[in-house]
Formats: sequence, C-alpha cells, structure tokens
Amino acid sequence: MTFSKPDREKYPSLDLSFAAGRTGGTMTAALNAANEQANEMFREGKIGFMEIFQVIEGTMEAHKKDLNMAPSLDEIVAVDEWARKKTLEL
Repeated sequence: MTFSKPDREKYPSLDLSFAAGRTGGTMTAALNAANEQANEMFREGKIGFMEIFQVIEGTMEAHKKDLNMAPSLDEIVAVDEWARKKTLEL
C-alpha cells in the first residue's frame, strides 16, 4: 500500500480533527457531535457541503471557554448535547 499526504486545503476538517485530538478533554466530544449534526443538516438540505467545516469550526471555537480536560462520562454527554444544539444555532 502507498499513502499520499492528505490534501488539507481540499479537506480542511482534517485539521480540526487533529486540533481536537491535540487539545484533548471534551474538545473531541464537541467535534464529534458537531460533525454528526452538521452532516445531518447537510443531508436535510439546511446547509451546503462547504458549510459543514464552518459549522464544526464555530462549535469548537465556542466550546473553548468551557473546555474540561478531565471530564466525567456525564460531562462528556452534556458537551455532546450542547454541541448538537450549538451547531443548530450557527
């Protein structure tokens, strides 16, 4: 198998995933929930394909102020719920 370097301009959400992983804590939960919600919004025709990245990025940016680096399971679930609602606002 041969792998090429990812095209980060073509796939900007890849950098968001790396950033969430580097940040850690509840940021990965916010990213995942925002991604799922944004993709659902796209499939429903509520946003365009290129807006998926913007919605995820905006949700992650909004979550920075509430980032929890040692969350409990309940806190992770709460961030998931918050991120899904926040995504709908953007």
